[in-house]
Amino acid sequence: MATKPKTGLHRGTPGYAVNFFRSDILVNLQLDLKRLEQTGIDESICQRVRNLLSALVSAASAEPNASFWGASIHEVLRKYELVYKKWNDVKGQDEQAIEAREELLQKLQDIRHKLANRCRKNSHSLSEAHDIQLVTAINDALRDTITAVPGVFSALAKSAARFESRALS
Repeated sequence: MATKPKTGLHRGTPGYAVNFFRSDILVNLQLDLKRLEQTGIDESICQRVRNLLSALVSAASAEPNASFWGASIHEVLRKYELVYKKWNDVKGQDEQAIEAREELLQKLQDIRHKLANRCRKNSHSLSEAHDIQLVTAINDALRDTITAVPGVFSALAKSAARFESRALS
C-alpha cells in the first residue's frame, strides 16, 4: 500500500515539481558550482547557467502575483540570479578570488534556504498554485543547460533526470 507524501505533493503535479526544484535541482546546481569554484567556469558555460536562471525567473514571474510562486518567490529567484552573476564575475585562481567565490556561493546557499523554507511552510498552497507550463519551463531550461555543456554539471544532470522521471510523470 502506497503512503501519502508528508507534504501532500504528489508526483506529476506542478506543486511536486516546484518542491523538487527547491529540494533537489538547486541543491545539485550548488554542488556543481562548489566543485567548479576553485578554478571558475568558462564564460560560455556561465552564460548557460545565466540562461537557466533567467528562464526560471521568467517562469516564476508568469505566475499570478496572488499565487505562492508569485512576487515574493520571483524576487528570491531574481536575487539568486543576481548573486550568481556576481559569483561568475569573480576572475582568477588566487586566494582572494577563491575566497570571494566561496562567500558568494554561501550567499546562494542562504537564498536557496529562504526559498526552501517558504516552500515547506506553504506546501498546501504549493500543491494547487501552479500549472504545467511552469514545470515545462523548468525542465526545458535544465535540458538546454545540460545538453549544451555535457559533463560539466554532473550533479545537476542527475537531478534533471530525476526531475523528468518524477515531476513530469
